[in-house]
Amino acid sequence: MKILIICTNPVSALFGKELPFTGTECIIEKELPASGFTGFDCVIDLAFEENPERMGSYKTLIIPVLIGSVIYSLKELNAEQAPVARFNHWPVFINRNCIEFATGKQPLFQALFTQWQVPCYETADTPGFVAARTVSMIINEAFMAKQEDVSTEDDIDIAMKLGTNYPLGPFEWYNEIGRERIIHLLQKLATADQRYKPAVSLLTHKVNH
Repeated sequence: MKILIICTNPVSALFGKELPFTGTECIIEKELPASGFTGFDCVIDLAFEENPERMGSYKTLIIPVLIGSVIYSLKELNAEQAPVARFNHWPVFINRNCIEFATGKQPLFQALFTQWQVPCYETADTPGFVAARTVSMIINEAFMAKQEDVSTEDDIDIAMKLGTNYPLGPFEWYNEIGRERIIHLLQKLATADQRYKPAVSLLTHKVNH
């Protein structure tokens, strides 16, 4: 199997596995290939969320296409019947022991993940899936607690890790995932439910790198 991986940053592992997967050849490009997709058996686009217009190119394909899209649903992209699955590609989540994905072609992608021996979980085609939506809300609540002087960032992180056994605290998650991703998702979710409205302190905070 020949896989085209589109990404702007170097990548050596996906879905918790080193590249290339057993029985595959991986070609990594920063942009869509000018020569098209002939010769490839699968496309994985890790930069789709910044380039959603690419869906126009993917809808005409007959090979499976995996798009990193936490924000945009297939329904919104008008791609529910295309050979496309969106998955949670955010930092921290992309190499979990179970990948969240949504698709209108479940058998096609279930077979693909099985072939790669990648544990997966199909979710509803909604922004944020389950994990990103939950973690983004936890981060937002932590920023609200901070702006109300409930505690410090470090103490909130420690309390959440010790009290809930989370692998990271809310502010550690925020720094790993990135400010723009968190805010974009919360703003998207807030259009349907104001509970997700980003905290003022979140909107003005800077990532610590």
